Amino acid sequence: MNKHFTFYDRVLLQNYIETNPRCSAIEVAEHIGKSRSAIYYELKNYTYVFLSSAVKFNGNNHKHSCPYLKKFPFCCNSCAKTKCSHRCREYDAYKAHDKARKLLVNSRVDTLHRQTTIEILDKTVSQLIIDGLSIGVSMNSVNRCDCSESTIRRYVNNGLLLARRHHLPNSMRFKVKREYNYSRKRINVKILYKRTYQDYLHYLSLNPKAKVVQIDSVIGKSSDKFALLTIFFLNSKFQLAIKYYRKNSDINSILLNLYYSSLRLGYKLFDVILTDNGTEFMKLPSIETDDQEAWRFKVFYCDPYRSCQKAECERNHGFIRRIFRKGKSFDAIPQEDFDVALSHINSYPRGSLSNRTPYELFTLEYDSIIPLSFNIDKIALNDLRLKSRT
Repeated sequence: MNKHFTFYDRVLLQNYIETNPRCSAIEVAEHIGKSRSAIYYELKNYTYVFLSSAVKFNGNNHKHSCPYLKKFPFCCNSCAKTKCSHRCREYDAYKAHDKARKLLVNSRVDTLHRQTTIEILDKTVSQLIIDGLSIGVSMNSVNRCDCSESTIRRYVNNGLLLARRHHLPNSMRFKVKREYNYSRKRINVKILYKRTYQDYLHYLSLNPKAKVVQIDSVIGKSSDKFALLTIFFLNSKFQLAIKYYRKNSDINSILLNLYYSSLRLGYKLFDVILTDNGTEFMKLPSIETDDQEAWRFKVFYCDPYRSCQKAECERNHGFIRRIFRKGKSFDAIPQEDFDVALSHINSYPRGSLSNRTPYELFTLEYDSIIPLSFNIDKIALNDLRLKSRT
């Protein structure tokens, strides 16, 4: 039985122990499909200790743990107490997944071997790089070099060699990639339950003809009040970009308006919505069903830091960034400018579509009146322009 936990497994685990306070390890193992030893290991090693509000308020950093933590599930997720004088322990799927990922990466780093390699590189390659030679030429100049060029470049950027980054030709022209901020707000695990990417794949296996759209938000400046909601139709690669006020209710109203306006024209544009873990999409499940509890569409979320799971939408954002550069405010740009830009993007032939345009395939799937109702026009190839207009 597989012992490694995916983010999907951790969501199931957290949800099960929170909704079933008196569950046993056997029940959890059967529900998730893991061994009991794997469940014990996960809960023992990937929980974290915190002080309750009562302890913080009283200024008493109690060092004794709650006696209930000696029993399964060894955490306070299912505890109904609002005030507690003990040190609490909680299991969080996001934090557990981050900790496990970092542990997996660090466990593959052989520090002793790396230190030996760094010493050898300093004696052979570093001085050549300092003298102005590129990494590739320096590697070819020595008798033997067991490292790849990308490894040596990473060592130089991290300051592990005598050669520094300013010794590399043209290095100052490029910025060092900043580490991703993993402390951003995330969607509650209860919302993710049965809406993860694995659930999405399972749903498509049962409904292969489902119409899928991938949605995301494109931000000009972080201080902007408005952003772009991009809606990417997976079958035709047709994309819409709608300016919205940066709050959850505005996104919901846009999608509902799009859904019902297409129904009035006799078409259902999408059955499934796939989006990322951004908190701007956390209220999408509230519009999955109508007042009669009938399904409008299904909503699923990608795993954390896995934008590749909706790569088609992300890749199409490259066209938008050609026209509207990153860092440029969207607040003063009218919706008409975005419609013109998307008309050019959707009229651009794609090799993956046999050199046809998303506009053509979208009008074949639906009536030609649909894109016109979005203010998207067909642009001749000679008139296409995919460059910044400023």
